[in-house]
Amino acid sequence: MRIFLFVVLALIPPAFIGLMIRDGHRAPAQAAVPAGKPSSGAEADKTLLALFQGDLGGAKVKDKVALYDEKGLFDYIDGAAPIFIQRHYRKLAAADMASADGSDMDCAVYDMTEPANAQSIFDAEKSATAKPVADFPDAISGPMSFVFHAGRYYVKMTAFDAKAEAALPGLAKALKGKMK
Repeated sequence: MRIFLFVVLALIPPAFIGLMIRDGHRAPAQAAVPAGKPSSGAEADKTLLALFQGDLGGAKVKDKVALYDEKGLFDYIDGAAPIFIQRHYRKLAAADMASADGSDMDCAVYDMTEPANAQSIFDAEKSATAKPVADFPDAISGPMSFVFHAGRYYVKMTAFDAKAEAALPGLAKALKGKMK
């Protein structure tokens, strides 16, 4: 009887924590979809993936654009995932890219569901060393990085050399033009 009681008492905290985590990760209730917004998850995924098609300011997707849901987000950004989920993150599209001259860079576009959520994560992640970008009020740049938000999207781009860093503003401008 003692062993049974011990097992039951030992399982209660993990079960309770699991329920709390699961409940905390539920998507918010869906409101009516305003005009111009994707009405389903599949439609929103298509819109997100379409950002990587066509003109990308001279940059090109090297392989395939990967989509990450909440569980995949933990694998992609590890410890930072909860601050995105708290701000109603929906999905991440990430791609290894190359500038026109072949230099490597990464591009991550987070669908934050609403413009206010994208603004919130932009403000939360803003580095003290980041600099504003002229003629791009919702953007900051740092060494080998360019971050901005537009509409419901929050975008983080990283360059791996000086040539790729020089290409980041062109990619950002092309992406922002598609985020209407």
